[in-house]
Amino acid sequence: MERKRELKYSINFNNRLPKPKTTTNGSHKRGEGVKIAQNIKAISKLLFILLLLLALIVGAIFSYLLVVGYYITLEAEVPEKTTISVKAVHFNPQDVGTFNITILNPSYSPTAASITEISVATQDNIVHKISNVNPQLPFELQKGQDETFRCQWNWGNFSGENVKVIVLVEDGSGSAYEITTSPVRLTITTMGFNPADTEHFNMTVKNALESLIDLNFEDIIITLDDGAVVEVSETNPALPQLLRRDTYNTFTVSWDWSDYRGGNVTVTALTSEGYTANRTQSTPKPVLLSVTELNVDSDNTTYFNVTVSNSEYSTIPANLTQIKVNLEDQTSVEVAVESPPDLPFTLSIGETVTFKCLWDWTDRQGEGVIVVVETSEGYFGQSTIYAIG
Repeated sequence: MERKRELKYSINFNNRLPKPKTTTNGSHKRGEGVKIAQNIKAISKLLFILLLLLALIVGAIFSYLLVVGYYITLEAEVPEKTTISVKAVHFNPQDVGTFNITILNPSYSPTAASITEISVATQDNIVHKISNVNPQLPFELQKGQDETFRCQWNWGNFSGENVKVIVLVEDGSGSAYEITTSPVRLTITTMGFNPADTEHFNMTVKNALESLIDLNFEDIIITLDDGAVVEVSETNPALPQLLRRDTYNTFTVSWDWSDYRGGNVTVTALTSEGYTANRTQSTPKPVLLSVTELNVDSDNTTYFNVTVSNSEYSTIPANLTQIKVNLEDQTSVEVAVESPPDLPFTLSIGETVTFKCLWDWTDRQGEGVIVVVETSEGYFGQSTIYAIG
């Protein structure tokens, strides 16, 4: 007999199964709308990126066309004749005797270039043809080739100036290059001949502030009026001497100029770098006259007294022939003298003489005048400015 067992607890099967979710038709439609909006937003970003890439590509193509068009234009304008250009010109301040020039024959040039001449035009409107060039001219410069030429030309007198370097080619177009040479300035600032010492003279040489380099002053040359050249062998201080920038030095130069009194001399200072400086000056004349005194009598305005001296350093007596008075209005009056002594008068070396000059200076009282005494040989001496009366 089957026995049935009674459970103490009741089982609810409905509690063990999940409850089905319930949705309404309205909420289902809203979810689908959100998904569609998200899809549209994603598509818009992708489209924007594609448009941006397309714009970049179009811009690049446009730029390329512009560049290609420019070069096509250049190709159409290739010169029919050979055309060269100057790439660089260099003036080395340490070597004033040369300069370098680099010349290019461009690759678009139709043929090789035959360089025939190099010259320099200076500010004084003079064209200097360079005769010594390395490599030698004429020189065949191939297409696309450049070459540096070393030109021998002393440009020291044109230092710090604008010059134009000109290159000529055969059957083609040359080129010109404007440049300022390296500024280096050597000068003889003063030069003095002392009549008491005819075996020496003094000169001061300066290296200017604007100079790029120090200079080695090494030699002095004296050129006379007739072209004769005198080599200086002794100076004090002795040469060579270093002249730094913006400095000067005074030298006593040994040269007997006693037989060259009254002549013009040109003194040239030279440096080891090739720079030069020139100064022309007259040596003291054989007769050195001076008017030492002028005396007037305020009670008698019809004359004045003048005292004339012939220096002890004169080499010959002075043959006095004329006395003049230079006035403030730039006019000159020749005056007579009352003897003794009379004119002409020979004044020995180292002596003085006083003349009584007849001239009515009544209307010239208070004026500044200069009294000038002349000799038959053309020598003269003059006073300082005297306020007459």
